[in-house]
Amino acid sequence: MRVNVKFHAFYKDVAGTDHVTFEMPEGSTVLDLLRAIEERFEGFRGKLIDRKVGSRSYILVRRGEWPGMEDALEDGDEFSLFPPLGGG
Repeated sequence: MRVNVKFHAFYKDVAGTDHVTFEMPEGSTVLDLLRAIEERFEGFRGKLIDRKVGSRSYILVRRGEWPGMEDALEDGDEFSLFPPLGGG
C-alpha cells in the first residue's frame, strides 16, 4: 500500500524533500511507518520512535488527528510531520 508523508518546517531540510511516498506492507501500523522514515532518512534516526512513553519530539497528523502508534495504515493515507512547536 502507498502512504504519503509531507515534511514541514526544518524537517524538509532533514529529509531533503517536502514529501515522500512509502510502499508499506499490508497490516503496517503508524509505528512501522515511523521506522521506515528513520531507516530512509539518516537525520531522523533515533528521533521519531518513542523511547519513553509520552516523550515525542515531533507532531504527526493524519486526517486532522494524532494517530496512535498501533493504528493501522490505509492505502492512500497522507501524514504531515512537523517538528515540535513552541512559543511564549
